[in-house]
Amino acid sequence: MGRWPWSDRKTVEECTELSVGKMLMNGVFEKGPGSLWSSTWTNSLGKETGSIGFWFRRSPEGVLYLQLSYTITRGNSHEKTPVEYPVGLTTTQCNFGGVRYWFICPLVVDDKPCMRRVGKLYLPPGGKYFGCRHCYNLTYKSCKEHDKRVDALVKNPDLMLARMRDGTAKPRDMLLILKAYDKVMRRTL
Repeated sequence: MGRWPWSDRKTVEECTELSVGKMLMNGVFEKGPGSLWSSTWTNSLGKETGSIGFWFRRSPEGVLYLQLSYTITRGNSHEKTPVEYPVGLTTTQCNFGGVRYWFICPLVVDDKPCMRRVGKLYLPPGGKYFGCRHCYNLTYKSCKEHDKRVDALVKNPDLMLARMRDGTAKPRDMLLILKAYDKVMRRTL
């Protein structure tokens, strides 16, 4: 179900992202536990907006984890707060050999540890810790922009034409009808 465009939910596109896939492409897991890495984030203009250091480690009990270390800069005060904590890792076997790495979400919500196995962790604006999109109640930009009422009109063009002809469409519905009409016309061209 699509979200209203005026929803106040943050999107994953607004957040800083940690991705197992990108770490794998950069060879983070190839050297094995004990390796130290760092990464930077840039904005759409290419300006560096932050950096993070992480150590790929194995605990004495054999549990894999990443030790994250980064600094949070708070709004107008520009006060810097160092943050360091472990994020658990787990693996699953792939069908044709090898393993796939996953993060274990480190957040605690309503006094319950999340512990979800996820491929990406997000740090929303103003946040302090990385967590999964479920814990932060994040959505995607495309979900906020999608309106399933337009799809219903596109699937039933006769209903759209009937509403336009008999005047039962309210002024606010006309925008929906126009969007649906635009979709139908793009399909026919």
